[in-house]
Amino acid sequence: MTTGRIGTLRPEDRAAVFQTAQRLGLDPYEFGALIHQESNFRPNVYGGAGGNYYGLIQFGGPERAKYLKQEKLGKYTIAEQLPAVERFLTDRGFKPGQMGIDRAYATILGGNPNVNLNAKDSFGTSVASSLPGFKPGGRRYKEAQATLGDPLTPSSTAAQLAGASSSTATAQPAGASGLDAKKFLEGFILKNLLVNQTLKEPTVQEQMLKSLFRRPATELESDINVASLYTPRSSFLESLTQF
Repeated sequence: MTTGRIGTLRPEDRAAVFQTAQRLGLDPYEFGALIHQESNFRPNVYGGAGGNYYGLIQFGGPERAKYLKQEKLGKYTIAEQLPAVERFLTDRGFKPGQMGIDRAYATILGGNPNVNLNAKDSFGTSVASSLPGFKPGGRRYKEAQATLGDPLTPSSTAAQLAGASSSTATAQPAGASGLDAKKFLEGFILKNLLVNQTLKEPTVQEQMLKSLFRRPATELESDINVASLYTPRSSFLESLTQF
């Protein structure tokens, strides 16, 4: 069975990057290239002039106060911080579906999407000088491809779910109760599957969760064990991503 590359991020972080790029109307690898340029996908890194900038897109002090939770500073995950990135961009005038990666980076670098693309920051970086690296074949674009892996699809999500299930099943002691398996599936599905655009309707979410929690605990354990083998696949786990 051939599976796609799933990159180097945690499943929930990877899914969040693809979903955020989709909502912003951006190529996910160009968006990933931008994040690589700013932070190398480190949501808690400080940098910039005087080390006064923080996070995935290097929020300044006022932006941190407005868009980030102070108690979370130093403890953010990528998935947790991306909504703030999205809000910042749209608040500052970036128009999803109408603007591209050049205007997204202009918004981050200069504060709004209409700044001069040749204007330089304190390190001599400009949007114009950065764009070649963000485009297919560019250094940052290639870094994003390695980080994100192949495009997010239902089958790749299922493969990640199966792999994570296998790890959890292996870690369980012999005779462990199905309650642990149930908690694992609950958390993983909520973090990874319910962020999918096709699952926005509450009725779909309710149906998935009701279907999950009606199953006996022993069957949930069985699904995890079957998923760890990859072949044959667990019909239950596969069905969660067939929309």
